[in-house]
Amino acid sequence: MIIAICDDNKAEINKYCNKITNILKNDFTNIIIQTYTSGKQMLFEFDSKEKIPDILFLDIFMPDMSGVEVANQLRTKNFNGEIIFLTQSEDYWQPAFDVHAYHYILKNDCSEEKFGEILQDAVKTVLEKNEDYILFSSYGETLSIRLRDIYYFEVRGRIIVVFYSEGSFEFYSSLSKLEEQLSQRNFVRIHRSYLVSENYVVKFFYNSVILKNNTKLPVGRTYKNIVSKMFKKGASS
Repeated sequence: MIIAICDDNKAEINKYCNKITNILKNDFTNIIIQTYTSGKQMLFEFDSKEKIPDILFLDIFMPDMSGVEVANQLRTKNFNGEIIFLTQSEDYWQPAFDVHAYHYILKNDCSEEKFGEILQDAVKTVLEKNEDYILFSSYGETLSIRLRDIYYFEVRGRIIVVFYSEGSFEFYSSLSKLEEQLSQRNFVRIHRSYLVSENYVVKFFYNSVILKNNTKLPVGRTYKNIVSKMFKKGASS
């Protein structure tokens, strides 16, 4: 989760860095906080950054450019992150929401609890917006499933069955094609008939794995080393 704070007051930046870290430390193993003391600096650096923030806390009153001006320029550059304005005045509600701000926080009138609620809601919005889905079609029926809800795929002849949190679905494809498509999404081939999400493997035996839902799947001889490395990586992370 990448979060940026732009405020000309360094003490305010430090304060919000601490707030954000304390609120999200149990939810994310890696929180990146980018800080800027001017809107112009941030706009300049955004152009060269590979990873753009998911959430931006933006002070409205800054000497070089106002937060509203900065937000306008960001939106013209197709910045799609959630903008949360920080200010000591209520006078900028309308221009703030003209740039599709997620929220508007009055610095001296926002409790710790309220700030936490706003941040957590913004995080939830970001995660839902960035959710990965995969589309399956069979016999005129189309189903969209979140990747994080998929346990594993099983091949049965020319049919593939996807098992996920709400049940299963059959469709025509090949496991090799799915393996290629999902190799960068934490799915691993454990058998000629099974492609499994690493996120759901909890135990590895000599010739089988156990998933979080207690499903037991065979491990093919050809795939034992791959599965062993996968499980050791998961256990050490």
